Amino acid sequence: MPITAMDKTEPKVGGMTNSVEMDSEDDHDSGHHVHFSEDTDKLGNTAISIKEKAEGCEYEAHVGFLQLLHRYQITIVLPLKDACDGYKVADIPSVYCHAENLQVTKAGGLELTIRLLAHKEKLLREKIVLLKPTGRELKLTLLARVLGKGKGTPMLRDRIKLIGIECDEESEASDWQGFT
Repeated sequence: MPITAMDKTEPKVGGMTNSVEMDSEDDHDSGHHVHFSEDTDKLGNTAISIKEKAEGCEYEAHVGFLQLLHRYQITIVLPLKDACDGYKVADIPSVYCHAENLQVTKAGGLELTIRLLAHKEKLLREKIVLLKPTGRELKLTLLARVLGKGKGTPMLRDRIKLIGIECDEESEASDWQGFT
């Protein structure tokens, strides 16, 4: 079905406008193209989005798109007023995600360095628990969209570094012949 005309702006959501442009078949014979405007979010779509879910005890960090079987180092700054009181990482082991380092920032927040393996496609949700000096828990949930093999290469947000790529055991390039 050819695209003939379209309103290029969507209604305002939370004070921002989302704008999508689509070329019609009349403009280009090569097919359809989608162009996202640069102002898709107020952070320029390059910063990790931190949302406070429960006051002072539960946060979500939206880290954007990652690629399947890639290891990342992610640095998140949590806006905590009591960051200098001595937070510690809870001793809850995780195979795919763990906190490496905690550090108080000059602005008074808590900088958390995390290592993450994007181990499954689509929505990836990993939890990290920090212990407050009072003994209570602070829960941080990392949310990412993971692209599978052949689905493209995402542009990483600020403070996310690719540190390794895991070998795909089910690769078609394998020389294993199977059981005989």
